[in-house]
Amino acid sequence: MAKSEIYLAEAVFRVINERRNIVENVLRHNSIKSMEHYKQMMGEMEALEYVENEIKDLLNRQEVDDD
Repeated sequence: MAKSEIYLAEAVFRVINERRNIVENVLRHNSIKSMEHYKQMMGEMEALEYVENEIKDLLNRQEVDDD
């Protein structure tokens, strides 16, 4: 795997983790304004997890292909 691919993956994971921390803080500190807001935050958490897992799977496949 090229260094640029590693840097890109690290940057994307960093952004995902930063956003996840923000959403978790909103959920933890009772900053939810409505049920709609709660659903939005939970949907965002699910989306972040999905994207993170998809990227990890792609990187694992790339690693196997490189071997």
